[in-house]
This record gives sequence, structure tokens and C-alpha cells, in this order.
Amino acid sequence: MKSDLGKCRWIFVLLLLIGSSCMSPQRQAELYYRAGVSKSQSGHKSDAIAYFSDAIKLNSTNDQFYLARADAKVALQGYVSAIKDYDRAVELNPSNEQVFYVRGLCKLGLKDNSGAIADFTAAIKLEPDDANAYNYRALARVNLLDRNGALDDFNKFVELLPQEATAYRNRAAVEALLKEYEKALADASKAIELDPNDGFSYRIRGEIKVMLKNFPDALPDFDKAIELAPQAAEAYAGRGNVKVLSYDFEGASTDLEKAIQLDPKSALAFTGRGFLKKKRGDNDGALADFQKAVVLGSQFAQTYQSLGYLQDDLFQWNPALENLRKSVEIDPSLDYPRFRIWLIRSRLGERDDATKELDSYVNSLQGAKAQDWPACIGHFLMGNVPESEFFNQATTTAKRPSDTGGQICEAYYYAGMKHLLGGDKEGAAELFQKCLDTGEKNYSEFSSTSAELRALKQP
Repeated sequence: MKSDLGKCRWIFVLLLLIGSSCMSPQRQAELYYRAGVSKSQSGHKSDAIAYFSDAIKLNSTNDQFYLARADAKVALQGYVSAIKDYDRAVELNPSNEQVFYVRGLCKLGLKDNSGAIADFTAAIKLEPDDANAYNYRALARVNLLDRNGALDDFNKFVELLPQEATAYRNRAAVEALLKEYEKALADASKAIELDPNDGFSYRIRGEIKVMLKNFPDALPDFDKAIELAPQAAEAYAGRGNVKVLSYDFEGASTDLEKAIQLDPKSALAFTGRGFLKKKRGDNDGALADFQKAVVLGSQFAQTYQSLGYLQDDLFQWNPALENLRKSVEIDPSLDYPRFRIWLIRSRLGERDDATKELDSYVNSLQGAKAQDWPACIGHFLMGNVPESEFFNQATTTAKRPSDTGGQICEAYYYAGMKHLLGGDKEGAAELFQKCLDTGEKNYSEFSSTSAELRALKQP
């Protein structure tokens, strides 16, 4: 038996057929279109699509018919089919800004980021003050790792909607990726001021405070994020990571287990639990969690980086090299995995080729990045900077006081590794001990130094 909605549709069609002898096809198409709009507004999207299709059969040159059918398909998540209708609507009316905008949203949903950027750009050309088009183009650019381009778009988003919390929140996230932490902190705080009930803004501000090594102040932000969204697994994972860094292992374990319970597919939660196990000395458990994170978060460079670092500490050099290469393949802007790649390849007897590879990357850096601390590490490993100058750079290039100790820790590690590669085990051990003496336990170089010292002390 047909549903009541189905009966209504056939009654409507019957009435149209009865009156068709005295009604033009265009008029019939308009009636089908209106019926579709009515069905769509009442939530009956499938019936609406049928009516819009009938309208298109009678009049295939009306862009509004295609646009309406596409919108109904989007509501049912039929993005691929919807894009075909949007394509036709664009052919019929290339000056309709809304079509480019909604087609861009579909492409963004299908992870066609380049296509989405093209559509949002076309929409902006037709309507330069469409703030949402700038916002979504920025998100597509973030997905393609064009962070500077994304920042430009978010700046425009803020300019057009200066009272919109999302504008500041999104800009804060990109500024954090660009390591402009002070600016990011100000924007996240502004977002919270404008919308104090957005848990995501608290999470972003908490992450920024972690980057600034302000762990005590980061915790209340994650507490608030959880209060506002108690089912958000990522909020528990974020707070768990802060507790790992603060050496509150019991609290960290509770939060990370809760995150995994809420979302068994959270790569962030498994990565956090992997770091917890690593700090507790459970390398087998950490290895399993990092490997799980790679499976769940195969699109994230950091999952491969974390796994590669642990495998390097366990002297599993070939798999470590594979995972570190994968991390820079996903995110070519990463510096530190490249230094590990150089160290591992040098250990495997490929030092000349490793140096050529690193030299190509370091010489590609431009602007401020060419003078930053990571560039100094690259030049030191390649032999372009003497050790004494390298140690001096560890202090002089620090952008904030909280960076100094970590950079000194890193300097001792890389210097120690060069001594070790040169056969100077005694000199390496001395430098490794100085690295440990910095007390910068949250740096990967610190844990790697511990692993190297243990190996040196073995008979």
C-alpha cells in the first residue's frame, strides 16, 4: 500500500494531467516546482526531489529548478548527485553566486578541497562581502596545508563579521599552526568573550596554552570544554595530554580511557595514551597505541611522527625511517622528522645522500623560517655551523623564555648524536648527560637521549 504522501503526490499529478490540455508546459513545470518547494520546506526531501525532477522534464532551462533539486539532495547527503545539478545551474546562470557557494560546500564535504577553493573564489568574485565564502575557503586551504592563505581568508572573515566568535576561533587555530601563539591566544580569548558557551573555543585556547608550556592554565580551559560538551572525546583527550605533560599519570589515564570509551576511533586519544605509556616505560604498550593511532588517523602527520620517534628510540631504524618519511609527505612543513631522517640514514651508511636531502629542504626555507632555530639545527647537522656557535644559537633564537631550555636540550642531543656518529662515544655521553640535566622531559630529544645513554652503558 502506498503511503499517504505517495497518494498525495499521485493525486497532484492526476490533477495536473486533467488540466494539461489548457496549461502550458512552463506553467505545469512551475506548479511542480512549487509543490517541490512545499515538500522540501515540510521536510519531505525525497518527494521534493521527485517534483523538481518532473519540473525539469518540462522545462530544462530554469536554473532554479536544478538549484532546488540539488539543495534537497544535499539535505539527504547526496553530494555527488547534487553537484551535477549545481553544474547545470551554473551553465544556465553563471552569475548566481549562491550556486558556486553551495557547490563549494558539497566539494568540501567530499574532500575535493581544490574544487571547493575554486568555487568559493568564484563566489567571492561575484559577492566580495560574502563572509562565509571566505570562512569555508580558508578551511579548504587549511586542509591543503596552505596556512598563510587560510590566515588571509580568516582575516577577511573577521573584518566582515567582527562580532562573530567563529571568525576569531578559526583564525586562532590557524595562527597556532603557524606558531604565532600569542596572537592565537588573543583570538581564542576573543572568541570566548563573544560566545562563552562554545566548548571548542576553550579547547583551542587550552591547546595554545600547552604550546606555550602553560600547563596549569590550560587545564581549566579543558575543564570548561568538558563541562560544555561532556560527550566530546577530543576534550577528554586534550585534557589527558595536558596531564601527561604535567606528569599527572593517574589523571591522564582516567581522561584518555574516557576519551577512548566515548570515541574508540579517536587517533588523538590513542596518541595521548601512547605518550603516557612511553613516559611510564611501557614501550611495547606505547608502540601498540601509536600504531593504532596511525591506522585511525592516517591523514595526520603527527601520528606517523610519534610512531617514528618511538621506533627510533627502540633502534628500529627502517620502520622509523618509513614512518618519518610518511609524516613529511603528509605535511612538508614539518622540520624535526627531517632531522631524524638524517640521523637514521647516517647510521645506515647513507650520510652523503642524507645530507643532500636535508640541504634541499633547509635551502628551500624562506623569510623568518630560514633564520629560526630548526634551520640552525639543519645547518649544524650538515656541518655548516661549528658546535660552539650552535650552542649559542640555541639561546639567541628562542622566541620566548619558555623555549630556551627546550632548545638547549635539543642542541645537546643533536651535538651528542654527531659525536656518536663520528665514533666519539665518550664525548657523546657527556653531551647526552648535559641534555638530561636540562630537565626538559617533555621534549622527544630528552627521551631519545635517555635511550642513547642506556645503549652506550651496555657492555
